[in-house]
Amino acid sequence: MNKFLFVCFLTISTTSIAQISRPIVDDQMRSEMLASKRGSYSTNDRARFAITSGFTGFDIDNVARQGINIDIQALLSRISAVRLELNAGIVLYNTSSSLAVAPAYSPSSSYFNNYYENQYPHPRFNLNFALGYIGTDVLYYFSDGKVRPYVAAGVRAVTWQMSEGFAGALTPSARAGIEISAGSSFSGFAEARYMYGMRNLLTPYLSSLKYVTTVAFGVSFAPQL
Repeated sequence: MNKFLFVCFLTISTTSIAQISRPIVDDQMRSEMLASKRGSYSTNDRARFAITSGFTGFDIDNVARQGINIDIQALLSRISAVRLELNAGIVLYNTSSSLAVAPAYSPSSSYFNNYYENQYPHPRFNLNFALGYIGTDVLYYFSDGKVRPYVAAGVRAVTWQMSEGFAGALTPSARAGIEISAGSSFSGFAEARYMYGMRNLLTPYLSSLKYVTTVAFGVSFAPQL
């Protein structure tokens, strides 16, 4: 009888210990997995700053031009599935200045045939301000891995130069791109942007912006706070 009671007691004790220890092991494994996941994605959740540059095509007053774009972006910390970004940038376009031509001496007016080195025209190029903008976007990332495709939509306040003064408008915008993590804090990305043109808000019949399209490449970093 005592032996039977001892066997029953041993069986119950072993079962109880197994039932108690199993949740502890499961909780430990779950905590380790969550910690690992949190550590791998924590840099994606932090605020990030980026600078981009690329090729831009735009149309102002039915005149299509091309230029280069310089853009600065500030991506706020993630608090939901979507993220908010602030951005500002300028577009510069190239124009040819007047040709540099120096006068040449006539052979009949001198004993020697003297010419300046700059007798033949040499075009000079200048980068001029085309337009500037500031705005905000709402971003959505399709994944949280090292390769993260994304889409964004927002609004821009755009200003551009007219023959006399400046014009301005509010324009809707959209963009899509892909970001590739290059380390714990740095990433590289490529994206395409489109701003739908609007008429000048101040003098709508004098100037209008038709569109702005950009293909850009950039780098971003997450500061260690």
